[in-house]
Amino acid sequence: MKNLVIVSFPAKEGMLDDLKETLKAALPDTRSFDGCISVDTYIEDSTNTIHLIEDWESLDHQSKYLNWRIETGLLDVLEPLLSGGAGGLKAIVCGPKHDNI
Repeated sequence: MKNLVIVSFPAKEGMLDDLKETLKAALPDTRSFDGCISVDTYIEDSTNTIHLIEDWESLDHQSKYLNWRIETGLLDVLEPLLSGGAGGLKAIVCGPKHDNI
């Protein structure tokens, strides 16, 4: 991995299937966005949370992607599906791997 980003989407009670479908429709654009190397999805059943494990060429690419998603309204679409609304979305921007630790 070049630059690791982990994004967690906690679904509201009863909204996991809707969240899955929304992300299923959105992720092809994510995967084809400039600088995206890969996006893998995982579901934590005990918390109804979808986790995206993303690999980016640079954190600048990921930042441009995030700004694009905000501008195009994806967060507005996700708001009613997420526990805590868009504020419930959590992103961990790890950056590059460190082999010297």
